[in-house]
Amino acid sequence: MTTALIDEHGRLGARMAQFAGWEMPLWYAGASQEHAAVREAAGLFDIGHMGVLEVAGEDAAGFLDAVSTARASRLEVGRCRYTFLLGHDGLPLDDVIICRMAPERFIAVVNAANAATVREWLTGLAEGRIPPRGGTTDPDSAREFALSLRDLTAHSLGDERLTGMALQGPVSAEVLGGLVEAQVALDAMPRFAITEATLLGARAIVSRTGYTGEAVGYELFVRAGDATRVWRAVLEAGEPLGVVPAGLAARDSLRIEAGLPLFGHELAGPHEITPLGAGYARFVELGKDFFVGREGLIAREAERRFEVVRFSLDDAGSRAIRADDPVGSRRGQMVGRVTSCALAGEVQLGMAWIDRKLAREGAELLLYPARHLERSADVSDVAALQPGDHLPLHEAATVLPRFCR
Repeated sequence: MTTALIDEHGRLGARMAQFAGWEMPLWYAGASQEHAAVREAAGLFDIGHMGVLEVAGEDAAGFLDAVSTARASRLEVGRCRYTFLLGHDGLPLDDVIICRMAPERFIAVVNAANAATVREWLTGLAEGRIPPRGGTTDPDSAREFALSLRDLTAHSLGDERLTGMALQGPVSAEVLGGLVEAQVALDAMPRFAITEATLLGARAIVSRTGYTGEAVGYELFVRAGDATRVWRAVLEAGEPLGVVPAGLAARDSLRIEAGLPLFGHELAGPHEITPLGAGYARFVELGKDFFVGREGLIAREAERRFEVVRFSLDDAGSRAIRADDPVGSRRGQMVGRVTSCALAGEVQLGMAWIDRKLAREGAELLLYPARHLERSADVSDVAALQPGDHLPLHEAATVLPRFCR
């Protein structure tokens, strides 16, 4: 699949790659330059692969209360909330941002890889085909909700479908301020606020959200038919201030630097990581009487021995660390695995799923690049070792505060 901006990526000479079934720009000038531009000025990302679901109707707020870990009914109009959709087993189906556009109208921004699954899951819950309480035979638990659920990014909508782009970085408000009409004070918007505006004559939804850890950044949703014009105008207006187009590689290194999770790595995935294990307890309203997956989540939490930490390699010249590489304690005992790692500036930063006993700021970790381990000699028979054999080597790392910004 391609986004509405596919021709723009070709025009700008982007290196393309497949991501969650979408053909997306990996980088333009280079990942490190784009990472630096976001931190120092701003970067413009194509997020047209993300799903946007509209939940509307008299039961919309109550429905989102029941299916997410948030208290959607307490969300004020014009505000957004990061939250999780859980399966009955307590594992995340997705991490999403829900936004209240009106008293009975919400939109949910969902991950590209999970959009179809989430749409089917929510539709089944809304129609009563999937009982909210897993395994129950109580017919009252399979209620129907008075609401409509629409995919606002469906290709069947043609040029009317929504597509997204994200402008992230300290000069974002200055750039967009000259393009947004209807007197929307972008610099006065609090974080996780959302508004409907007119952008270069086009209808737009503008939220102060993003996936880079930047204090200033916006996500823009416009009609697919307006996307190219808006994309070009933002880049043109931002060029004197250092704004550049940015791809998935920089998006990944930025979110790793900030400690933000990627679904399948720091959420769910092979380690079955819950929001609590990922460090997101503040976005799980366990005080609610009910939400789908609550019991399963509590049961998993009672047994959890690991958690996600953020780390920095001690040496700028360290060998590349990748997801799934083993993590050891300073005594050489394996204590977990790397979930993500990337170069941010001159240093590699990453996250790992490790034993909770070492999940403290300042703890020393030993990381073992799997590619080197595969070439290492068998050290079980020390007498058989010969000069020239490769011995297992590690790279030293230190646990950082869980979140950067």
